[in-house]
Amino acid sequence: MSFNMDIGTFIIAAVGAWIAYSQLKKINVQIGIAVENQKTDSLKIVLEIETQMNSRKLEFDKAAKSVREAKNKGTLDEDALEILGDYFNATKESYFNALDRLCYCIEKDYISDKDWRTEYRNLVHDIISSYEEDFGEASPYNNIKKTNKKWQQS
Repeated sequence: MSFNMDIGTFIIAAVGAWIAYSQLKKINVQIGIAVENQKTDSLKIVLEIETQMNSRKLEFDKAAKSVREAKNKGTLDEDALEILGDYFNATKESYFNALDRLCYCIEKDYISDKDWRTEYRNLVHDIISSYEEDFGEASPYNNIKKTNKKWQQS
């Protein structure tokens, strides 16, 4: 009787171990799928941020061009120049906000620093150098400043 119980216990334990193994294997596959989905979602977010940055940069460049052309022609009155200046400032702010969002994602490790450093290191530095008045102590673009400092030190 004891021998039959030992065989029965062994069979039950083996079936239990097999069920546990198959469940763990399924969980492992699901985790792998979740990781791949996370990578895809992260890539979509990165591409969306980059698309927004590029479209805002294009609009910013158009505004800068319009202001320069108007000043060179000298045909616009002060009110028209003020309107162009306001448009320029709005597009600049929009572009800087998109760049600040990218830098926030880098600072919080939502996206990899190394993937962006090479491409944006000089751009970030040049923007801060060209628009120093926008990056003072009271600047709302702290993420850009932090990322620039980190990138310039490495």
